[in-house]
Amino acid sequence: MDIKTKAIVLNKTKYSETSVVVKMFTREAGVQGFMVKGAFGKRGKGVLALLENLSLVEVTFDDHRDGLKYLREISLYQPYSLIPFDMVRRTIFIFYNELIYKLLMDYQPDEAVYDFIEQSLIALDDEKTQLTDVHLRFLVDLSKILGFFPKDNFSEQNCHFSIEEACFVNEYFEYPDYLTKEASTYLFDLMNGRRMEEFPPKQIRNELLYGLLRYYIKHNEQIYHIDSVPILAEILS
Repeated sequence: MDIKTKAIVLNKTKYSETSVVVKMFTREAGVQGFMVKGAFGKRGKGVLALLENLSLVEVTFDDHRDGLKYLREISLYQPYSLIPFDMVRRTIFIFYNELIYKLLMDYQPDEAVYDFIEQSLIALDDEKTQLTDVHLRFLVDLSKILGFFPKDNFSEQNCHFSIEEACFVNEYFEYPDYLTKEASTYLFDLMNGRRMEEFPPKQIRNELLYGLLRYYIKHNEQIYHIDSVPILAEILS
């Protein structure tokens, strides 16, 4: 049976002198692996250009066989206009790619997850998007759609976020599993979708970035380490 679906390219690996194996998160069939023959030949250059990480493509493939599938058709449905030429957007894009690839290594069909990631990538390419904390909002909102959103119990008493307990608590220790009051307040604001007139200092933004990364590692078994985070923190400082 042929399936025609939107897909997000996650990763590609050279298989032979002429072929690549591509992993994609498809809207209709979840994560799928594809063998693309002739990708490095003269006729394959156009196809190879469509297989860049996080490309938003539409594919048609035969789903009757197990394992690697073969693409019948592929086309780009949403090109990026700003990301390739903007260092900040490109750095955030690389971070998104690493995070999404590790989170969705073997993911079942989930249209809500697909649509959220698609919309986040398109927003990153929009000149109206505020880049200062878009990556933090992405992490917070993604945790909600993946099912491990923190408990929304912030108060004057419970004003420190505990990564281990996934909630706000009334005690604080200078230990990586706790966020300061300033970073915890910022997290609470992001959880509730509040927009900032003034952003917290870079120290607080970076504390929350690393805290959210530890939170992902603690509460999602797919994540062990994100190599692109130090570069992201530096670029956005």
